[in-house]
Amino acid sequence: MSGRFTDTHAHLGDPQFDADRDLVFERAAAAGVGRVVEIADHPDEWPRAIAIARARPDRARCSLGLHPYYADRFDGGFLGRLRLALDGAPEAVAIGEIGLDYAKTPILPAVQKTAFTAILRAGRDWDVPLVIHCRDAYHDLVPILAESFPRAPASGRFWGVVHCFTGSPDDAAACAALGFALGADGPITYKKNDLLREAFRRAGPNAAVLETDCPYLPPQSSRGKRNEPAAIAEIAAKLAEVWGLPLDEVARRTSANAAALYRWP
Repeated sequence: MSGRFTDTHAHLGDPQFDADRDLVFERAAAAGVGRVVEIADHPDEWPRAIAIARARPDRARCSLGLHPYYADRFDGGFLGRLRLALDGAPEAVAIGEIGLDYAKTPILPAVQKTAFTAILRAGRDWDVPLVIHCRDAYHDLVPILAESFPRAPASGRFWGVVHCFTGSPDDAAACAALGFALGADGPITYKKNDLLREAFRRAGPNAAVLETDCPYLPPQSSRGKRNEPAAIAEIAAKLAEVWGLPLDEVARRTSANAAALYRWP
């Protein structure tokens, strides 16, 4: 694997990258980011995510999902279409993002939970890793995960990742105990987020992966600007501070977790 870091969650299909997508990958490589996982939030984005990963077989993979913003698109044929897309694209290594968002969408929680639970359990039954979005909904997320995944995965594996983890230390412990990695993004670097840093401190490096969620959530030094995978180093440096580890050790352990999560040797 070339590059120290893995960006486990990027949205490089966003139109903000249309003018310089190849340069973004070049800057990522120069910053030590050897691998990127492209995330598709709804079926209209799936083909582009697959194309981005397929064009860069040594450096990129993708995940296909239905973000809670689009939960009302879930219907009786969705799982069949998802299975067909996954079967047709070896680059697609996960399902997501999927999940619950009680802060930013008018879609009712009941509608979100119906879609999320169905896709979550399909992923479980298919043994495909899951990329989970959660905002202001950990009180519902943790019980759903516990019911759907009553046993921990085999040692060194994950059922999925709680992307852009922003819950409490107790939420972090619960998700990690159920076999889900915790995604560390730009917010871990924000000055006000002491409680989030404490959650990652307690969870430790064996539970964490790095992600940018670019073009969103830039780290502290570039807030207000477009984010991109090259920013991973700043997130890793903050975690090195939180855990009292050398930066190279953070890179090694989080990249090993990412490889286990996405089954990308």
